[in-house]
Order: sequence, then structure tokens, then C-alpha cells
Amino acid sequence: MRPALAFATMLAACGNAPTAAPAPIHFLHTFAPAETELVNKAIADRGLAVEASLVPFARGQQVIREILRAHHACPDLIRIDATWLPGLVADDLLAPLPPALATLDWSPEAAQLATYRDQLWGAPQTVDGLVVVRDAGTPSPASPAIADLVAAAKAQTAAFAHPLGLRVDAYWLVPWLRAEGAELAPDRIAGGGAARGLADFAALFGQLAAAPPPLGSEAPDELRRWTEHELAYWVTGPWQLGNLAGRDAIAVSALAHAPRGGQLLVVPRCAERPDDGWRLAAELTSIDVELIFSDAFAAVPTRRAALAHATPLALAIGAALANAEMLPRSPITPLLFDDLNPALAAVVAGDATADEAIDGVRRGWARLSGSAP
Repeated sequence: MRPALAFATMLAACGNAPTAAPAPIHFLHTFAPAETELVNKAIADRGLAVEASLVPFARGQQVIREILRAHHACPDLIRIDATWLPGLVADDLLAPLPPALATLDWSPEAAQLATYRDQLWGAPQTVDGLVVVRDAGTPSPASPAIADLVAAAKAQTAAFAHPLGLRVDAYWLVPWLRAEGAELAPDRIAGGGAARGLADFAALFGQLAAAPPPLGSEAPDELRRWTEHELAYWVTGPWQLGNLAGRDAIAVSALAHAPRGGQLLVVPRCAERPDDGWRLAAELTSIDVELIFSDAFAAVPTRRAALAHATPLALAIGAALANAEMLPRSPITPLLFDDLNPALAAVVAGDATADEAIDGVRRGWARLSGSAP
């Protein structure tokens, strides 16, 4: 035993003793499969030890809040939707963005997504929202106004049976609500504008827009219809455009009152290694990685230096989103979709009138906001 101990001591003295591998950075994210593959490669190329876990986006907010409140197996970095930020901050579950990252060259739209209560809480990883997509040879709507988009689609009915691509989803309904003076907020649907916006939106399906596909198949159905040239105008976001071939032939324009959102990289207060979490966030929002992500998925970079070298399509999407409006910054905003989505589907299916549906939504939103009698 003595010779073995002496040999180990000698190795340590010479600096040749084996060292333990660094503990991995625990990263909880909501990336899609193709995005995950690219992120994993970017992490590997930078020599970082990362243990990544995927949480489905649809259940992301609920799962993340439960993990952080339990203070057990807490991740060092989390990718969240920007609408989840107010609720996590209100519950004191996040650490603020450190000065070294807060002073980076974030675009104004990106910085706005990460700001709440006059404080930056995350590194903005993407900026997205709804835009109008068309082939470069298809005439642009006369303006971003909804009425001009509808008029442009009607002018294409001779060539397309259903020229307008829309989704039966409350996020897509937001521009129509806002055009009538309503908003995705409990105190902004009291008047008749919400019912008018809902009725106008629902009336497009089966006419300018095709009847909705089975629930859960919306994204592949939209891609199929675009690929098979069944759409003249497609209201969608950059998350769909990364799947398209022939991007050089795509034109993008703005939609009035469109929602703008994005994804943030945040570090929870319960993180065991917050500095390593922020280090990973810095790598994933570095100029090189932002441009790799933008080139692959038509994502709009969040750093000004990356925007300067982005593809024309990413720049066009960013320009179309410049005047888009964020959803209300409230902890209950993500929860409002749970009431609005089935109400919208009922009106589109003809199972309820817009007034009936909005009455139910008002009651649900009043309950969520604590203002119900």
C-alpha cells in the first residue's frame, strides 16, 4: 500500500493526478427536435459539459414552476417563453440578469421581452410573432391592416380555393381583437369589440381560410398547404419558416396589431451553479450561435451585431415585427388562452355565437384575475 500511496502523491505533486470531470450544467429547455440537435452541437463545439432536459412547450410553464417551487433538482439555466416571465418574477423564482450580460447589444425588441418591473431578467434568445408570408411574385397587401389582408386574399380566390392561411388559435385571434379595441386582458374585453373581432375572424374559415384540420395537426397541415401552393397569404411566425425550402422566393410583410413574443434564457434563484448557467446563456446568445440559429431556422437574432449579418429573410421578419405589440405583461396572460382557445374553436365550428363565447370567456378571465363576484 505504501508504494501505491507514494506514487499517487508523486503524481499529485507533479500535477499529473487524474482530475474529476466538471459537473455538467443542468439546462431545462423547450427546443423542438431540430433546434435541440443544433443546440447540442453548438454546446459540444464549445467544450461545455451540459446535461439538458426537454419539457414540452404546452406544459412548460406548469412544470417549471413546480420544479422551482420545490427547490429540488433545480436547473442552472432554463429556456422560457417571454409570457411566463412576469409570473416567475412575481413568485421570486428568478435571478436578475448580471451586468456583464445586461449591457450587451440587445435589440430594443429583445430587451423589451426580457424586461419586467424595470429589470432585465434573462438573456433574449429569439424574437418572434405573427407576420404575413407570400411568394415574392404575389402582390403585397396594400397595407398591414387586416381589411387590406382580407381584400388581397379575396382577389386571389380565382387562383386559390382558400388563399388565406390562418390557425384556430387565440394567438392568431389577437390582431382581430385589437382591431376592434379589445385585448388579451380581463379588463379589455368588456365591450362589444371582442365579440366583433371573434366573429370576423371565425367567419374567414371555410371561405378565405380552409376549415381547420384535426386538433394538434395544425403545423404540418399549414406546411403541406404552403408547399403544395394552396396558399396566397399565410399568417404565421418564424418558427414555421425554418422548415421551408426556397426561402429566397419568400416575401414577408407586417400584420397590424400582431403579437410579438420570444424566448428567454433565465437562471432560477435555486440554481446550484448560477454562474455556469449564465455562462451557457452567454454562449447560446453569442454572435456566432445566433447566426447559426438564424441561418437554420429563420430566427430573428436578438443581438445587434448578429442582425448586421443576418439573412435577408430574417431581416425581413424582424422588420415586419418592429411595430408588433407584446401581449400584456401580467402573470395571468398565459392562462387566458385556456379559456379563449375552446371558445374560438366553438365559434368556428358553429357551436356557439361570438357573443355567447365571449360571455363565457369574460367569466373565466374574471375568475383568473380574482375579480369574479
